[in-house]
Amino acid sequence: MIEVIQRPSVRKADKPDVIMSRMDYIIICQVIEQLNEIGMTDDELSFLLGKANNYVFGFIIKPGDKNRFNEDQIDLLPYILGCPFSKIIPNGAEPGNIQLYHTGGIPDHGYKGFSHIVYFPSGEGIRIIWKKKNAPKGSTRKTNKGLLDLLKRWIEKKFFNKKRDGLEIYKKIKTESNISFTVSELEKCLKILCSSRHKLLEKDSIDGILKYWREGS
Repeated sequence: MIEVIQRPSVRKADKPDVIMSRMDYIIICQVIEQLNEIGMTDDELSFLLGKANNYVFGFIIKPGDKNRFNEDQIDLLPYILGCPFSKIIPNGAEPGNIQLYHTGGIPDHGYKGFSHIVYFPSGEGIRIIWKKKNAPKGSTRKTNKGLLDLLKRWIEKKFFNKKRDGLEIYKKIKTESNISFTVSELEKCLKILCSSRHKLLEKDSIDGILKYWREGS
């Protein structure tokens, strides 16, 4: 979960550290809100977008023109987050740029995140902090055996003879199976199947999207 903290700021504006598209900033804010609402982590969203862990959080701790959701990803967000498009880009969202002041990391022990100040036309400012807890050292995720067995059966049935991305696999499970699972559990099961111990699947980034497939297919 990404915590959002807002508090009034009396610090005077100097010059902005970041100038970025207001729309890109709004999308980041809306995605954080939707993730928290449905209980999905930013790493789970990264996986469904075909990216490695911390891909989405990279936008949050260092927003800017180079760190933003692209158009293809924005088209996928309503499905992944289970919300209408207006929850990603609200009606009446203002065009132009937004300026972020006094940006930086956060000093909270055990957390990582991004702090910044946004000023209103009135001159009043608000400090906004986005942060999440660091994963405990040595922590492990429990394996969903039912899900792992299902993926093994799909390997035998040659589903993975074609290169598949995480979202494609996720959709198939949701539509063709009654198994209860989380995105994190799916990512772990695929990691197990790609491990040197099992060697049942291959994994690589193809055209910027992580794909999974059966070698020799």
